Amino acid sequence: MTRFRTLLGLTALCAGALGLSSCAEDLNYEVSQRITAPAWMIERPIEVGPFELTAFERMYERGESANLYIAGDGNPELIQSGAIYSPTPQNPVGLHLASKDKADNLAYLARPCQYSGLRAENDDCNNYWGENKYHPEVLAALNEAMDGMKRRYGITGFNLIGYDDAATIVSLLATDRSDVLTIRTVAGYFDSETLAPVMADLANVPQHHFTGGQDTETPPAHLQEFLAKLGPSECVDHTFIQEASHEAGWVDKWPELLKNEVPTCYVPEEPDFTLIETPDPIYSPRIGIEKK
Repeated sequence: MTRFRTLLGLTALCAGALGLSSCAEDLNYEVSQRITAPAWMIERPIEVGPFELTAFERMYERGESANLYIAGDGNPELIQSGAIYSPTPQNPVGLHLASKDKADNLAYLARPCQYSGLRAENDDCNNYWGENKYHPEVLAALNEAMDGMKRRYGITGFNLIGYDDAATIVSLLATDRSDVLTIRTVAGYFDSETLAPVMADLANVPQHHFTGGQDTETPPAHLQEFLAKLGPSECVDHTFIQEASHEAGWVDKWPELLKNEVPTCYVPEEPDFTLIETPDPIYSPRIGIEKK
């Protein structure tokens, strides 16, 4: 009840102070706590590169894999207009999905400036969004955060789940790392220009994509276009949910949708044969032949 009253109080405060980015951030942060607390996901700041990334984690088993959710891009139209300084999502669908996951090892990794700021006071969050949201510096920070999780919790591999444009992020991470076991995307946006150099490698990553019939932001046609560019692959599967839109219709269904298996990629076996050693040639003297 206290948490609910706090949320109502913040909502009223923001309504009376429209346009204050700090107020919006306080409200977004309170929402994140309300989602993660019942799922026993603990907040942890991760300092990597110029960023202080925010992670929500629940890690029970050392020496096992982990399900890692990557956040979508929040509210890019508000960032560009200057209404909100940070891209923290007002409706954190990816965080909701993570909270429904019953995996023993679970983490949600926010993108730069979501729920937190930058390490340098004079740096600008807008430098890492828009055209730069897939910048190598951003990907390097996410990679470093994953490396830290491996060391801290003894994680052996990652099952990546990306919502919205984090579909592009998890695809890039999967082709850059050897410890990504599978990827899943929900209402995913695939940036064709960014992914073009890695499509051949991506076709060999086990993956399952979920798309909604009522999604007007990343409609089913967008996924079909991506799959056509990816080409035939035994590693890829997808599920169509007719009633789901871009944000609605996913969270309650997610525990059941997670039961949809990710395909196992076919890897040709090495030929099963035994190498036969070639014996040394046998030389014998010629008989009955005289040199003339």
